[in-house]
Amino acid sequence: MSATQQEINNTVEYFKILRAGMRQSVEVQFMHMAKGGDGSAALEGPIRKEYYPTWTTADFQKGGDMMGWDYNNARIQ
Repeated sequence: MSATQQEINNTVEYFKILRAGMRQSVEVQFMHMAKGGDGSAALEGPIRKEYYPTWTTADFQKGGDMMGWDYNNARIQ
């Protein structure tokens, strides 16, 4: 199962209104998940299973692309 396009769109729209510091933390999490990780790279715990249980790695890549984040060159382990 994966996220719907509407879920991704809604998430991206929400991220766009976050304060810069929060958005930066979300970017780290999303880039980690876009590389198959659990989102714990921002040191806030493994959020993927808790908040995005139906999202695939491709969904995080799509959301990151919509935000202008480059997961291919992200320095996240």
